[in-house]
Amino acid sequence: MLGKRARSRFLRFNLFQFKIENPNFYIVQRFPPFRPRVNARPLHSTRYFAMLLGRRFRMSLFILPLFLAACASGGAKPARLGAWVTYWDYNRGIDSVRSAPSLLNDIYFFAAHLDSEGAPVFANKNIPFNLEAGRVKEGNALPWLTVVNDVKPSAGGAVILKDPQVIHDLLSDPDRRRQHRSEIVRLAATHGFAGVDIDYENLRAVDRDLFSLFIRELAADLKQKGILLSVTVQPKARESRADGPGAADWADLCRSADRLQIMLYNLHSGKSGPGPIATPAWIKEILQFAESQCPRERVVPILKVSGMKWGGEHAEGVQYDRAASLAEAHRAEILRDPNGNVPYFIYTDAGGRHTVYYEDAESLMEKIAALESFGYRNVVFWSLGRQDPEFLPRLAERSGRKTGR
Repeated sequence: MLGKRARSRFLRFNLFQFKIENPNFYIVQRFPPFRPRVNARPLHSTRYFAMLLGRRFRMSLFILPLFLAACASGGAKPARLGAWVTYWDYNRGIDSVRSAPSLLNDIYFFAAHLDSEGAPVFANKNIPFNLEAGRVKEGNALPWLTVVNDVKPSAGGAVILKDPQVIHDLLSDPDRRRQHRSEIVRLAATHGFAGVDIDYENLRAVDRDLFSLFIRELAADLKQKGILLSVTVQPKARESRADGPGAADWADLCRSADRLQIMLYNLHSGKSGPGPIATPAWIKEILQFAESQCPRERVVPILKVSGMKWGGEHAEGVQYDRAASLAEAHRAEILRDPNGNVPYFIYTDAGGRHTVYYEDAESLMEKIAALESFGYRNVVFWSLGRQDPEFLPRLAERSGRKTGR
């Protein structure tokens, strides 16, 4: 028979029976107090509990730790998905957004470039961005304004793409830098954007510290208005002091910006021979370097949904719809690169031999799976409008979200 001390200890236990239904646990009743039998043989406490609680509670003892672990972890953090809509392909891009109303959390309007004086202006003044930003918010997503260092000359003519000189001039002069920040904040606030995305590419390495200072100051200005800041940067797998990727100090930028968005493409480009624009192995290498510079939660990968065609005198970008048309027109066999399952084909015409690598739903889903295996569930896509029609439905299915109007 158990002694008084042991019996008192058992009586003080509050034991509850748990049942499983649909499939939630709930408390049904308290067990009656223990009354030991006379002349009962002393039992080890573990054997006593097993005998007392019975088969049903023993089952709950098996399941309960799993239940408690799930509660503690809170489940996997939901993915945060975003995409750009460009001003030159606006109608198709915004139609893609509206076709998946609950899929995307962040909509980036690639809308503002710079005038000849460096002031941010809308490239297409016919788009009512204040109304579009409001519609995005109504859909429980965040509208972002992307400002890029493309420059529209005052005399007219073609836009100068990714001009480093105008940024150098703006950042080098404290008064002009202050004015530039003020113009960005005013443009975003006036049109109801929740965030600003700075996409200044091909900057000079000598402007590295000035660019970090500008982002630090801009972040403080935007914070006063309750506006978020993202910085989009070119990829690099190690520290560099070269122009372009080397002009961005990732560690410094991460201390200021809410998000550091890394372009995970251009592994192969016009400067190289044909090949995938990104592979999982290359992506992992870049993200590993990013983790050495930034908190993981501030790093956001960018995947490109289009591709590139090599041949003739130069390489050029191709969207999915054009790649599909070229393959059909030339009856080209679609092959798959083993590095990332990327589709490609080769054809010959009067201009010579051409090789086309592009992204489809299958190759993009493989990259998304790779990102998740690396610990990244947030991703932004460049850009919507002419992607594989199967991509957004596949993405919605994987994310457990809805598409359709």
